[in-house]
Parts: sequence; structure tokens; C-alpha cells
Amino acid sequence: MASPNLAQHIEFYLYEYSPYRQFILAPIGSWNYNCADEHSDTDTKAIILPSIQDVIQNKCDSFTHKFPNEEHFDATDIRNFLKSLQKGNPQFVEVLFSKWIYPNEDFYGKEIYELLKMREDIARCNAANTMRAFLGMAERNYKLANDRFFEFHLSKWVYQLVRIEECMKKYSNDYSFADCLITNQREDLLDIKHSTHYTQERLLKVAEASINTCKNVYEIYTAYQTHEENKWIQRILYELVKDVCKKSISEVD
Repeated sequence: MASPNLAQHIEFYLYEYSPYRQFILAPIGSWNYNCADEHSDTDTKAIILPSIQDVIQNKCDSFTHKFPNEEHFDATDIRNFLKSLQKGNPQFVEVLFSKWIYPNEDFYGKEIYELLKMREDIARCNAANTMRAFLGMAERNYKLANDRFFEFHLSKWVYQLVRIEECMKKYSNDYSFADCLITNQREDLLDIKHSTHYTQERLLKVAEASINTCKNVYEIYTAYQTHEENKWIQRILYELVKDVCKKSISEVD
């Protein structure tokens, strides 16, 4: 498998944030799902530390930068990242499972190691909410697939919907989160994504079947199992992020 081109993202990241504010940078999307091909661009998410001013003003610095080649760099304050991990948001948990994480080992190597070591526990610390988030993502893509205003991106929405369906099936059957992310149907998904053998009518039928499966998987998962939040993991996460934030601020003095 090829590797994402992170050069311009890393250059922007290093220029935009001083070393004590850099935590990790990682690609998001198809590169993490074994769905990238020669047409795939590289979008990234950077987790950054707050400045002293941010802490005093209780401000979370999060924004998106768009490069001339249409690739995106998303910056997220580590405090928001913490909340998203505690809630089991799969779009943020995904960052911990990328094969191409660019860590700030010089300043936070120990803390990053500890965070990655417990990533599977983090991915299950709020399982019911993670499944709700998956379903919400599926419903959003289904809605977009059926919106005539966005029909020129129909194959993209259906591709993402079918991929989420696979994630939900695996997650509900206690696969590791790493296995949930990596698709077992790469060729089929790319076929949908590029509409190689799919008419618009067929894509809409695939979307209908997929959203129904997602709803069924969610209903069965929540109806027959008890999924309590793992407060122990959430507390460890909180303490780790607190220590990192204190460390980043002390670096300024």
C-alpha cells in the first residue's frame, strides 16, 4: 500500500505551531481504511496544545486550513480531542489508529506512547455512544445521497455509507477497532466510489439497503446488551491530557 503525502501538512503544522503546542498529526479518511488509491488526496487532523492565553480565556483553538490542491488540515485543541475520545467519537478515535501518525516525540513522547498503548480501550470506553455516532454518520450520508442538490457526489456518499455499515457490523461483533477501520471489501468499495459498474438507480438501492442494515445492527446492539461507560479509562485520559497541558504551559516559562 502506498503512503499519504504529508509533506505540505507537516510543513504547515511546524510553521503554524511552536514545538510545545504540537502533539500529533495524522491522516484521516481513506488512508486509514485501506481505501486509498491513485485518486486519493490527503487530509489530516492535528491535535494541538493550548497556549497560556487559550487557557486563561478558556478558548479552544480549532480550525480548518484548505490547501491550494483542495487538501484539508484540521486542527483540534487537545481538550476537545479529550472530550471526543471520552464520548467514543469514531472520527477522533480513528486518529489513534493511523499507520502514519507524526508524533512530537521530543516533547511528549512518553504521553503519546501511553495514549496509543490504550487506544483499543479508548475505542470501547463509551461503546453505546460510539454506535450512535456511527449510525449518525450513516444517516447523514444516506440523507446526502438522496438530496438532489448533492447528487453529483452520490457515489461518494454511498461509498462512505457502505464503509460505515461494515464498521458497525464489526464493532457490534467485538472486532478490534483497528480491524473495524480496515475494510475487507476494498475493491467493492472502490467500485462504488468511482461508479465503475453502478448506475444512479443502483447506487440509491445500495444506499437504501445499507442504511436499513445500519439501523438493524444498532437496534440489536443496544437492545440486547448493556454498555456502560468505562469511567476508569475516561479518568486516565483526563489525567494524561491534564499533564500534557501543564507540561506545554511550563515550556513557555
